[in-house]
Amino acid sequence: MRNINFRIRSINFSIVAMLMLVFGFTACVESEWTPYKSGASLPNSVITYQTTILSGKTKGDPAYMWRAKVVRGAEFCSIVKSVGAVGEDFQVRFEMNNSESERSAEVEIDFTDGYTASFTIRQLAKTKDPDYDHTWGEQPAYRDGVDLLHKTYYTTLMNGQRVRNYSVCYDLGKLCSHWVAYPLHSTYMQRGTYTAANNNGRTDAWAYDDAVCEYSSNGGYRVVRYDYTDPVIPQSKQWPARSTYGGGYARGHILPSASRYNTFNTNAQTFYSVNIMPQEYDFNGGSWVTIENKVRGWVVPDTLFVVTGTLFEGAKRTVSKSGVTATVPSHAYKLLLRTKLGNSKKHISNITSANELQCIAFVYENSESAQYDTPQQAATTVAEIERRSGFTFFRNLHPSIAEAVKNQKNLKDWGL
Repeated sequence: MRNINFRIRSINFSIVAMLMLVFGFTACVESEWTPYKSGASLPNSVITYQTTILSGKTKGDPAYMWRAKVVRGAEFCSIVKSVGAVGEDFQVRFEMNNSESERSAEVEIDFTDGYTASFTIRQLAKTKDPDYDHTWGEQPAYRDGVDLLHKTYYTTLMNGQRVRNYSVCYDLGKLCSHWVAYPLHSTYMQRGTYTAANNNGRTDAWAYDDAVCEYSSNGGYRVVRYDYTDPVIPQSKQWPARSTYGGGYARGHILPSASRYNTFNTNAQTFYSVNIMPQEYDFNGGSWVTIENKVRGWVVPDTLFVVTGTLFEGAKRTVSKSGVTATVPSHAYKLLLRTKLGNSKKHISNITSANELQCIAFVYENSESAQYDTPQQAATTVAEIERRSGFTFFRNLHPSIAEAVKNQKNLKDWGL
């Protein structure tokens, strides 16, 4: 028995010793562990030509400090506040870029715990119409033209956020937009609580641009007022707001109504005359609806950037009513650009590898015969649409990869 008890005491002592080692090691690890993780962020990695101040954020242990410095580009970039406690903002200032070339600067944020954050910020060049400049992923290049007007429409979403709805390049001579560019994200498509004419989000609020509309109790809508914004597009240069085209043509949306269900006015803006084109009835209700539905299915958290537009090739066709005449497009197209991952949280303009992006175009003849065309048959490249239209699309792609991206046509990327 004495030997057995001795063995038991020895075993117990060994177990206690092992537990002490384990707990001692754990305590050692935990004593060095901190709940704080240093980090820094900037809201933008691409900015326009204007004088700009970017305010960045820091996070981590408030007992530490940070110091900001310009590593490259000090001739036009400076630090407004160079030292602070972790948790305080830092600010980076860019001077106006009056050159015809873009430029970039590199900024570092060094933390006293040894962590370093580095940021490269691109500043775009000043263009012929600098007020047009934005860093939006969908934006085409500005094109001069005596009859061309470029305009962006803004809206306020249910969450109170003021955002762009869409941009147009409108032709005063053709009474039709050459293109409508817009971001497509689930936020825009989220159904609002407003009551629409047919209770599914579609307002049918046909109106001239800049109209502010509201739902009326008789199941329709009324124009409350016109909030004219620059540039003002004369109503005489728009298709009569509540008139159909006739002649076998439907009022085809360029930015689809179903892609903008968030608030009443967000949807109502899709019924502006500048967002409508004369579209052959069967094509409008056939292959065009198919591609619109496909596009909505390709939305990702990073945002899908879309340009929908028109081509005017071959013999000229027109429709007339109430003393105005609109030119009928020969073709309609959609151009798409997004990140491959879909949730990379990267700005399109800051991506320097074409393999991180996917891009494609679809073009259809505006005719009855195109009503059964499949997306596979309609698929082409953005580069081809640029050649045929004379416009330059996705202007904010990084110059080093723009050509390669615009020549993509990988159907598998889009599940086709």
